[in-house]
Amino acid sequence: MNVLGLDIGGANVKVSDEDGNVRVVRFPMWSRHQELPVLLEELGRTSRPQLIGLTMTAELADCFENKSAGVHFLVDSVRRTFPNAEVRVWLTSGEFAEPDDVIDFPQLAAAANWQALATWVGRTVPEGPAILLDTGSTTTDIIPLIDGLPVSRGLNDLERLRYRELVYTGARRTPLCAVCSSVEIDGSRIPVAAELFATTQDVHVVLGNLEEDPGYTETADGRPLMRNACLARIARMLCCDRTELCAESIRMMARQFAEAQTTQISKALRCVRDNLVQQLRELRRSDTDEDPQLILSGSGAFLAAAAAEQLRFTRRLDLNSMGPSAVREAACAFAVARLVHERCRDDLLEADKQGQTL
Repeated sequence: MNVLGLDIGGANVKVSDEDGNVRVVRFPMWSRHQELPVLLEELGRTSRPQLIGLTMTAELADCFENKSAGVHFLVDSVRRTFPNAEVRVWLTSGEFAEPDDVIDFPQLAAAANWQALATWVGRTVPEGPAILLDTGSTTTDIIPLIDGLPVSRGLNDLERLRYRELVYTGARRTPLCAVCSSVEIDGSRIPVAAELFATTQDVHVVLGNLEEDPGYTETADGRPLMRNACLARIARMLCCDRTELCAESIRMMARQFAEAQTTQISKALRCVRDNLVQQLRELRRSDTDEDPQLILSGSGAFLAAAAAEQLRFTRRLDLNSMGPSAVREAACAFAVARLVHERCRDDLLEADKQGQTL
């Protein structure tokens, strides 16, 4: 049975099979959502899936009137594109549901991909406390685990933001004006422009954390993701161009933005760690004072690692080095593919067998 995992986000659509063969397509849902069925058909043409595990975050895109409308559209698009496949949708309750049930309870399917990833990753630490720190292009998920199971205080985005389990900062798409409000140049602290002049990918290309990509033009000004263009975009954060700031001054700005972003993540990580310790105390666990195992993942794992260094976590696992490339580029899609294979494949095969016998 051909199995496919789909993680449909607001900016990217990620697909993986259970073996980790992955494809990531940049897809701005807010402006192109009507084209989604065409994209899905193209993505599934070679695999011809018989079983699909679906998770999503794109329901938040402002092309939809509300989250329920977004969930309905996404589920319906997948179901119509793959009429011969069995579709199962992952829920924040940690289980799969059939599409008709999801239509009745859309809030359970909204933004559930983090829970799929945590459920799959949790098996790497089957005993004791752990924290999954997953930094992607847009957001950072900080998910506490006990004995391999997610124990998040929040389930929806609002709750997860409240408990610092969701941090809206990532390695590529975060506007720099959302990272810090000022930088220091030549001994003076200068406020930055509250404008989409540059994003975190510009900083991380300049600092060498991300590779240059001449074919990538989804930048703040539409120019390629090349170092010189990144320097120019960062300079605009102080309403300057390259004739007004030297390259070293701009690199100094980049380091300050990166440090501020790392601090954003480490503050939230500290909060989640403290909450996890409190949960262990309430459970009267003997491992209450044990340093939690930290699991790093995501395309922005270098940011997660820097945050871990700030807090001096001594026990760390790098998920990106433990599996196929899908773990780095499309971890949630890979996780949901593995989960749907484990939980649904045998039942569907048995039901099909009984149907043929009858």
